[in-house]
Amino acid sequence: MIVVALIATLAGLAVVLVRNSASEAEETAAAGSPARTVTVTAGSPTTSAPPSAATESATAEPQTLPTDGILKVGVDIAPGEYAVRPTRSYGGYWERLSCLTGDFTCLLANDNVEGNSYVVVLPGDVALRIDGLELVPTGNPAPGTAPPAAGPAPSSPPLDNTDGQGFVGVPQARCNHTNAAVFAGQTTESLVVVCETGVGRLYYKGVRLSDGAALEIDDPVASGNGFTATNDGVQYRISPDALVITEGSSLLGEEPMLQYWTR
Repeated sequence: MIVVALIATLAGLAVVLVRNSASEAEETAAAGSPARTVTVTAGSPTTSAPPSAATESATAEPQTLPTDGILKVGVDIAPGEYAVRPTRSYGGYWERLSCLTGDFTCLLANDNVEGNSYVVVLPGDVALRIDGLELVPTGNPAPGTAPPAAGPAPSSPPLDNTDGQGFVGVPQARCNHTNAAVFAGQTTESLVVVCETGVGRLYYKGVRLSDGAALEIDDPVASGNGFTATNDGVQYRISPDALVITEGSSLLGEEPMLQYWTR
């Protein structure tokens, strides 16, 4: 019995030693390992938001001309060639106008259009009246809007006593306001100038040197390498060669050009 009791005592002591050793190991490990703080950032898939309608680039609609009404040249419509197409089954109509008074003499040309066609608006036209026509610019310039390809060389330097508005100190042969001159010339008897407004409209001014008689005419028409201005049936045609004045088939005057310049 003594032997059995001794064995039991030794077994209990072994259990206590094992438990104490395990506890000490755990305490040592806990004391020697500093606490660590781990920060975890929750991630979520990043998706790009679709662009809003406000930020999307919009395609601008091409600007179109009216199909009916009176279009002022240089304000509502530019000189040049236009393709025309009727918007009605029975066709359309156009007319080029030299004035807006409603007089028959304002009519320069007109046409009834039944299919695809063309109309050329000249720089000297005051307006284009259309009725049931779609106008599309072709990109071709009107005759006279481009510089002449050939002809006598202009004076260089410009005429004496002239600047970009015409003749200095001679209001009758000088452009109004801040308008620029496109042609200035001196004949044997006159000073002449053709001016351009800010919207592309032209006007003619001339003065006779002998008595100071002056004349101003709206909307001269580019012709050849010069311009033609019409006033009450009398035409004043200026070119690098001369100023020629006619009425119908009658020659009223012809003044050789002494010197000139063009823009």
